Amino acid sequence: MEDYKLEYEVERALKEEGYRFKVVTDNFDGCDVVLTDHLEGDIFVLCHDARECIRKLQSRFYGKKRFEKLIVGIDPGPKPGIAVVGDGNVVEEIQLSSVEEVRTVVNSIELGYEPCVMIVRVGDGDITNRNRIINSLLDGYMVEMVNEENTSESISNRNVEAAKVIAFTRGKRIREKMNIVITEGYLREIQRMSRIESEGLLTISKTLARRVALGEITLKEAIELARGGQ
Repeated sequence: MEDYKLEYEVERALKEEGYRFKVVTDNFDGCDVVLTDHLEGDIFVLCHDARECIRKLQSRFYGKKRFEKLIVGIDPGPKPGIAVVGDGNVVEEIQLSSVEEVRTVVNSIELGYEPCVMIVRVGDGDITNRNRIINSLLDGYMVEMVNEENTSESISNRNVEAAKVIAFTRGKRIREKMNIVITEGYLREIQRMSRIESEGLLTISKTLARRVALGEITLKEAIELARGGQ
């Protein structure tokens, strides 16, 4: 690589993932795959950041330049879980910290894997967050909603493990934006989370909680607004 910082980051990522590798400069004899930021050719994998490099490697382990079909399963919730399945193989698991991260992460997944076809499957639980996630993805992806009715008994982790089940389950294609349904119970839950986040110092109002539920502001921003109004 010409970018030494990128080379260091890629080496660190490969070590963390447990991959064996060697650094080469100009002699590529015996190399099946070479990660690079400037060369082109059949054995070269062009990448611009460490995570992208790791993702572009995955299909090569299955003897393919790219996956024919990539499925992204998402377990909706305040902290969504994501499972990435390439041609029937689970190739990545991701735990997010907020719904707002979903579109950015899905974009990076598509960029990294460069599949021929990509489908995003979202579980039908947690209606409010489910609809927010679906609405954030509809303008760029094929989105399906999966019935989770028979999945909860077989899994203990309601995030990433649930996302795997969702990824392997066919759903109903969603073509139009969903209505954001906000219940009183959901608003109270956001208020409860605001007390935890603020270490018991305050509880945001229902008005602010509704804005959080709609995705207009984050919980952290709502707490700051509440502090400003004290």
